[in-house]
Amino acid sequence: MPASPNAGFWRDVFGLIADYKWYALAVLVVTAVQEVVALWPVNLLGDFIDRFSTGDLGNVVILFLGASLLAPLVMRGNIILRHKMFYETDFAKRVQMTLELCDEEREIDPEEAGQANARIANAVSGITNATYHVLGSFLPVIIKIIVVASSLLAMNGRLGWAYLASLVIPGAMTVVFNKRLRVLRDDQYGLINQVEGAAIRTITAPKVPAHRERLADALRRRKDVYVELLSRHQWYLYLRYAALIGAQFLVVFLALAQRTQIGLTAGDMARIVGYTTQVAGAFLEAAACLDAIISFSRAYHVYATGR
Repeated sequence: MPASPNAGFWRDVFGLIADYKWYALAVLVVTAVQEVVALWPVNLLGDFIDRFSTGDLGNVVILFLGASLLAPLVMRGNIILRHKMFYETDFAKRVQMTLELCDEEREIDPEEAGQANARIANAVSGITNATYHVLGSFLPVIIKIIVVASSLLAMNGRLGWAYLASLVIPGAMTVVFNKRLRVLRDDQYGLINQVEGAAIRTITAPKVPAHRERLADALRRRKDVYVELLSRHQWYLYLRYAALIGAQFLVVFLALAQRTQIGLTAGDMARIVGYTTQVAGAFLEAAACLDAIISFSRAYHVYATGR
């Protein structure tokens, strides 16, 4: 395991988090605040609906307005902070990995140099993007799941457990789909490197027809892989989306079936719909980030294999 590409990838990701621990801590704190604040408008909307029939609105409308303006403000600040960390880590890691290659003290022809540069660029992008997503995407989902599940469990135990169970199928689909795309992603990054090397070889020796044919062939194969990868990925995304939405509506239908037993009000129903909608969106975002991280890990795998 210590010598495997996957271990090296995660070692570099968490190494960056450790090196930039104060940035990472700030991102974690601001993200936690962001997700708690994001659920505040949902609660206030439920209060507004319950109060509307009585006519005693109090200051709930003003609070609703303030919460609706506060949540995106915290989110924008979080995005600035996360991107600042991303640009810092991207610069540092690119310099480090390029100089490591230069220190090997061996002759490299232009085509090999082009392929090596493309491998480094893809690997650095994978490491820094994975760091960005680990800090900024998975924590919000965990917080939302905890907050929403706690709220639903407090309202009704069956609703809460049904909500948690509803996430199992889309989560399992994410794992299965990424395994099926692994070979195509390896081909994708391998062909990116081949195209880079072949292009440099063609530019430096433009009179050789064989170089042009190799470049055209590499570009053609890359196009075919991209089209197949895109088609399969979009189909998998839709299946996962359909499974998640179906599971979320199951929770809503279960709440409607028990509305008389648990004394469900219109405001409670608005909260349930708001909670499940927010978490469905967050889950899809996190699953997309996981797809990206796994794709980045394959770029690092190609880099490590090339080394």
